[in-house]
Amino acid sequence: MNINHFAYFVEAVRENSITKAAESLFISQSTISKAIKCLEQAYNTELIDRKARNFKLTSAGEIFYNSAVKIVSNYQSETTVLATLLHSHRGKLTLGIPPVTITIIHSLLHQYEQMYPEIDLRVIEIGAQTAFSLAQSGAADISIIIEPFDNPEFNKVPIMESEAVCVVSPHHRLANYDTISFSQLKNEKFLVFDKSFMLYYRIIDCCKEAGFMPNISLESAQWDLLVEAVSDGEGITILPRPIIQKFCPQKVKMLHLCNPSLPWIPVAAYHKEKFLSTPMKLFLDLIQATKLHA
Repeated sequence: MNINHFAYFVEAVRENSITKAAESLFISQSTISKAIKCLEQAYNTELIDRKARNFKLTSAGEIFYNSAVKIVSNYQSETTVLATLLHSHRGKLTLGIPPVTITIIHSLLHQYEQMYPEIDLRVIEIGAQTAFSLAQSGAADISIIIEPFDNPEFNKVPIMESEAVCVVSPHHRLANYDTISFSQLKNEKFLVFDKSFMLYYRIIDCCKEAGFMPNISLESAQWDLLVEAVSDGEGITILPRPIIQKFCPQKVKMLHLCNPSLPWIPVAAYHKEKFLSTPMKLFLDLIQATKLHA
């Protein structure tokens, strides 16, 4: 028994004929007859007086009809409301975003809030490693992860393509270079993001590939602290190019890294089994429509 059985019964009563109801609904007479029989069996009562020459309800059928009209009407109105809510620009969106990335994509978040003021946008500011854990557990709808990220259980949408660069003081011995290889950093003191950031592990991997383990003298979750320490001559750091270009291009020197190179590509990642809500879809659409500069 389903809502169609009630709807078929109501239409038969309104048309005062199973034949006319079938024509009105573009279905067979047997489909309507079976639906009415199913209702009678479910409620253990006769709804139609089959001894009458013309279509006629029993007394129980009269009572049933009044309730059936309400059931069908409520179903139609509630499904309309539900569809409106599901596709309206309302709801909540929870994002897990690393501190550096949130600085770079702030304009994107602001644009989203301006476009969809009735959506409750909540941002959890944490390292990319933790952001991934939030997306795995469902605590975040979408998390911003840094490539390389290859998890078959997740979908991902690139936000921008840039690189991580070596950042040195203008007075550092490497400041005259525009490009350096990782092997040239073998004897340097590294000031890096802490272990909650994916960049921490990527730096170590690149150093290993270049044949050495980095001498890490400072770990921090604050990019501005790392830049200040570099500016004071305490060592070198490796940070995404956009953060330096945007906030302190005159204070320190950026050096392109090679052998190996170190791309910095943030992606919006979400679990494949997670229901793609309207707020999520609108955010992903905005990412794809917006070209952020590296």
